[in-house]
Amino acid sequence: MVRIFKAEIIKVFGYATSWVLLTLHGLLYFLVLVVANKATLSFNGVESNILLSQPYAWGTVAWLASWFNLILSLLFIILIGNDYLFGTYRRQLLDGFTRNQMFAAKLILSLLIAFYVVILVTVLAFLATPVLTFGEAMFTGYQYVLILFVQILGYLSLALLFITLIRNIALSIVLYLLYFGLIEPIIRLSLSDSVANHLPVKIISNLTPMPDFLGIMATMLSANSQFSPDTLNSLESLESVVSIPEKVAFAIGYILIFTSVSFFLMRKRDL
Repeated sequence: MVRIFKAEIIKVFGYATSWVLLTLHGLLYFLVLVVANKATLSFNGVESNILLSQPYAWGTVAWLASWFNLILSLLFIILIGNDYLFGTYRRQLLDGFTRNQMFAAKLILSLLIAFYVVILVTVLAFLATPVLTFGEAMFTGYQYVLILFVQILGYLSLALLFITLIRNIALSIVLYLLYFGLIEPIIRLSLSDSVANHLPVKIISNLTPMPDFLGIMATMLSANSQFSPDTLNSLESLESVVSIPEKVAFAIGYILIFTSVSFFLMRKRDL
C-alpha cells in the first residue's frame, strides 16, 4: 500500500498541470481574501468590514474558499483520467497491485487535497485577515473550515464518479460542470422544495453558506443602540430549510454513495 501511494504522489507532483492548478487555486483564494479585507460597509454612521469581522471571520473565509472547489475537482478528474488515458492502471495491475489498492490510493489522494485546502485556508486567513489574531477567541467559528473539508470531499467524490463512469477527461469535465450549473438546477425546478433541497449539489455546495451580512450588520448596529430590536428582527435572514448538521450528514451519505459506486465500477469494468 505504501508503494502504490508513493507512486501516486510522484505521479501527481511530477505532473506540471498539478502545479499550475494548485498555484492558480491558492493565488486566486489569496487575492479574494485580500480584497475581502478591504471591503467595508458604512450605514447609519457605523463603518465595518462585515466580510471579515469576529466572530464571523472563519465562516467567511470558508465561504470564499468554496468558490474555487471546482478547480480542485477538475484537477482530480484530470489526474484520474490520465490513468485511463495512458494505461497506468493496466501497468499497475501487471506490477502486482490490486484494484483495491489502486482505488484506495485515489481516496487517499482526495483526503490529501482536502487537507491541503484546510491548511491553505487556515494559514492564509491568519496572514491576510487582521481580525484573526492570537487570543482566546481566535478559533471561534472554525468549525466552518472543518465543514469545508467535508465539502471538498463531496466535490471530489462526485468528480471521481464522473471520471470512473465516463473515462474520458474532456467529456467528464464538461458533464461535471453541466451537472453543477445546469442539469441538477433544472431537475430541482420540477421537484418540491423538500426534495430539491436534499439533492447532491444543493447539499454539498451549501455546506459553507454565504454569511448573513445584513444580519451581521444589524447586530453591530443594535449593539451601538442604532437599531431597535424590532428592526433587528426584521433584518435577520430566515433560517435555512436544511440545518448545517443535517447538510453535513447528507453530504457524508452522498460521499459514501459516490465512492461506493465508483469502487463498484472500477472492480467490475476492464481497465
